[in-house]
Amino acid sequence: MCRISEVVTSGATLFLVWTLFCLLAANCQAQTGMIGNPAEKGARLPRLTTVPDGSILLSWVETIDGGKQNEQHVLRYAIRSEGRWIRTGTVAKGENWFINWADFPSVVVINDDFWVAHWLVRSPGGRSYDYDIHLSISTDGGLNWQPAIKPHRDGVAAEHGFVSIFPIGDDGAGIIWLDGRDNQTGGTGKFALRYTRLDRDGVLHAEEVIDADTCTCCWTTAAASVSGPVIAWRSRRDGQIRDHHVTRMEDNKWAKPAHLGRDGWSIDACPVNGPGLIANNNQVVAAWFTAAASQPAVRAALSHDAGKHFSKPLEIDTNQPLGRISLAWLDERTAAITWLGAIDKTSRQSPLMLRKLSLDGKLYPAFKILDIDPGFATGVPQMVREDNGRLMLAWTAPAPEYGIRTLILSAH
Repeated sequence: MCRISEVVTSGATLFLVWTLFCLLAANCQAQTGMIGNPAEKGARLPRLTTVPDGSILLSWVETIDGGKQNEQHVLRYAIRSEGRWIRTGTVAKGENWFINWADFPSVVVINDDFWVAHWLVRSPGGRSYDYDIHLSISTDGGLNWQPAIKPHRDGVAAEHGFVSIFPIGDDGAGIIWLDGRDNQTGGTGKFALRYTRLDRDGVLHAEEVIDADTCTCCWTTAAASVSGPVIAWRSRRDGQIRDHHVTRMEDNKWAKPAHLGRDGWSIDACPVNGPGLIANNNQVVAAWFTAAASQPAVRAALSHDAGKHFSKPLEIDTNQPLGRISLAWLDERTAAITWLGAIDKTSRQSPLMLRKLSLDGKLYPAFKILDIDPGFATGVPQMVREDNGRLMLAWTAPAPEYGIRTLILSAH
């Protein structure tokens, strides 16, 4: 049973509190509350990341309406620490940005003063889905940003996106992305997962191909284990088998990609549903969506050796979920997974679900946080752990009035 109480305050901020008595391990209590955030009305595409000092960073995109020919977009961020927003900043502003619910900007803190951000800009003279990745570095903790550079140096008007940025030591950032240049120039139908390293002095290393045949539009993910980065993505094998793969970096080299789950999902088009990864020391949790054999499911797997080997898949939800997964640590031995559950046939809403998973493979009962619009405009709900141990979630409220919704959850 869940007991729900609601409190509404006046003004622009709506504050909702649910007290859910859910059957977790020991009659665990979960409390949620919508909180305000610095994003302007109409903001979209939130992304949550953690900062090395334990605070969290929320980034988003705002639109400056200058008419169809002069519309501009702005990438902004805010830092939250000890339960309050402490500062905001602007990374970049420009025209002709590529704005998409599944492929969206990020701001990543590599260390205290070295930050890397990315956004997407349409390729000059290109088609609807031809766009470039723009990267910018800050070496003063996000106060000032250097001129943008591109990690891909092909000069081809093609899709370049679905970026993940992650630390490599204290002075380097790893960049992975999906790259459509080969499809554009050779008509191969193949997209590749590519990698480069960006140093804090702005030097880009040579590009590498990690996987020469990937799904075209499922977001990638990365996590930093104590042994090095671990990355995951949806690959493509044997024609149209679109299962997830994973690899790790050891001694500055990527290991041979390995299957994650071996679902055997054959699908002729991209499902636009990427994986999630988190790491703590050598413990790694992966989660993903599949619909193999026409059976939608959210699954997870565990690694205790920094991504070298993963457990057999654990079934998180087999009741027609939509996916759009996020992961966060609750403590050193317990992870939280969120996803969108099955659409209610009456309300047309989808429950934002949460389930706890311990590193010994124990699954706790799933529970609903709240119902949200399952449309693409909602985007991919984000989740991170705050420095006070609570979880923060963020997503986009859909049209006609976009806006960033942020929620605090205590699920211990």
